[in-house]
Amino acid sequence: MKKKLCILSISLIIILSVIFSLNTEVTIKQGINRKVSTIKIPLYLKILDFFDRHYNYKLLVNRILQNSKTEKEKIVKLFEWTHSHIKKMPEGFPVVDDHVWHIIVRGYGARDQSQDVFTTLCSYAGANAFFDRVYERNQVFSMPLSLVKLNNAWRVFDTYNGVYFVNSSGEIATINEIKKGDWQLKKITQSSMTAVDYEAYLANLPSIKEVDYQRANIQSPLKRLIYEIRKWMTPDKVKVKIFSHIYVSYTELKLAVTSPDKIIYKIFV
Repeated sequence: MKKKLCILSISLIIILSVIFSLNTEVTIKQGINRKVSTIKIPLYLKILDFFDRHYNYKLLVNRILQNSKTEKEKIVKLFEWTHSHIKKMPEGFPVVDDHVWHIIVRGYGARDQSQDVFTTLCSYAGANAFFDRVYERNQVFSMPLSLVKLNNAWRVFDTYNGVYFVNSSGEIATINEIKKGDWQLKKITQSSMTAVDYEAYLANLPSIKEVDYQRANIQSPLKRLIYEIRKWMTPDKVKVKIFSHIYVSYTELKLAVTSPDKIIYKIFV
């Protein structure tokens, strides 16, 4: 009897502890027209929202890619879907930055948000992908572009304008081929964009060796858990992106928040 009572008491304590923990107040970030605000919500709601987005991503990608066979076919389908369904920002509408899934629900987004959706869907399809702001040589003007690893080589896409780049053989051009000048525009819709619009940026594409944590690849529960554990255990080694091609440790990022005017890219988690 005493043993059963002890087990019951321990179980009750555990249940109450879990309930208390799940009701702990946590925060999320939301940007509206580039102004970031902090919103307080209970932990259980943040967890439920996270899993809701995760399974919605999986269902959406499976629906888009049904009957797709090759890796190239999958990437092109996701590219076409993103360009078709994420419309350009209507004039006067606010730019809202919070979660990628919310961009999909809204059905419109800014230039970088279109790339954000595409690379996240690519990640759920099993591809290594992220988007970045590529600067021209003078580091004054930039253009958000999606970078996707296809058949062991990085390729460049612009979902916002419905443009990607092919080589002289008609295949999707690699970064190395683009740097050598072997590229031309491939448009999936009528667009005013021309080769001249991209030349200065494509000439300055990065040579990608390794990709660390990006928003696109930490949306699934397992990858997010690994990311959070590494961030907690080794904050000086976990790198996140704040500038184009510039990565800093999580500790450095927290210090950088004291100078928000210097941060041009923020990951909302």
